[in-house]
Amino acid sequence: MPAPLTCVSLFSGGMGLDLGIEAAGFDLRFAADNMPAAAGTARINRPDLPFYTGDVSGLTADTVFAMSGLGKGGIDLLAGGPPCQSFSTAGKRLGLADAAKGPLVFEYVRLIRELRPRAFVMENVKGLLSASTVWRELPYNNNGKIIDEHHGSLFRDLWARLTEIGYSVGYRQINAADFGVPQTRQRVFLIGYRDRTPVTFPPPTHGAAPNPSWRTLADAFQDLGADDSHCAAFSERKLRYLKMIPEGGNWRALPEDIQRESMGRAFYAKGGRSGYWRRLSFRLPAPTILTEPNNASTSLCHPTEDRPLTVRECARIQTFPDSWLFNGRGADQYRLVGNAVPVRLATSLATHVRHTLTATPTRPLTRTA
Repeated sequence: MPAPLTCVSLFSGGMGLDLGIEAAGFDLRFAADNMPAAAGTARINRPDLPFYTGDVSGLTADTVFAMSGLGKGGIDLLAGGPPCQSFSTAGKRLGLADAAKGPLVFEYVRLIRELRPRAFVMENVKGLLSASTVWRELPYNNNGKIIDEHHGSLFRDLWARLTEIGYSVGYRQINAADFGVPQTRQRVFLIGYRDRTPVTFPPPTHGAAPNPSWRTLADAFQDLGADDSHCAAFSERKLRYLKMIPEGGNWRALPEDIQRESMGRAFYAKGGRSGYWRRLSFRLPAPTILTEPNNASTSLCHPTEDRPLTVRECARIQTFPDSWLFNGRGADQYRLVGNAVPVRLATSLATHVRHTLTATPTRPLTRTA
């Protein structure tokens, strides 16, 4: 039997992407994240996995090779999702001006150059596609409507660097619900191959016929049983408004005077604001699982109970197995779950990459610029 393909993970977080890659048949040999709760999660669930806890900007190829036991050319897949808050359309969109997080996307490129994996998978928010390398005061509004010559310049730069070091590259914006995840989560995935193999993506497995329909929140919670995981709380003020919202509703279900009163200036903002005073529905997939389910503007209120979703409920929606334990304070656990790639989606992508690598003869490494 041939040896399993190897994988190295960066920005591992709660390890949703890693679990999916393992399920696809890869041997995970190394992971890295400087969040203490992420390292603790790895120690609890994968105590023998070499895990780097420093800043990725200080991570060298030699360290990865030494800790993983793999040499140059021995890594089949490099996977990870650099922090995405700098590119999210829901935030200030600082991009590379965010000194702590924005440049990390290019640290990922640096490590591709140094490690030379046969393939890579990178995940990020869809705002990566329109982000700019130049930050000015409000360069784009939250709906991406202000477009100038800098619109998308960061992604063009990223693409150029990846192709310059000899990789074929493809990207796709993917809705996790199309792959059996009970959640309408939109994220961008980049796949690249060192041997310049043409990049393809797996076809959706759910949604339109003849595929099964999207999975719902009821599907996610089926047989959940006792749940003693952390649950955040809504303030009394938030509960006052959420108790008026029916299952599947949001701020639009309130009388207009209560809408104005409860939302303040946000009432006059542009966009759908669909997360404001949102109560989920058992009959539909969940919206994107976020890191703070008790915020007024991004609330993840249980369909029939006046509380946010628990950590375990969020993990179910992200298709983590119930046996997977999260380390840290409650807020840390929500962050690990909310930032993760859904395990089921990761499995589909990694299986597709594995089939491509298996069908492609390995070529000797060549010197690149």
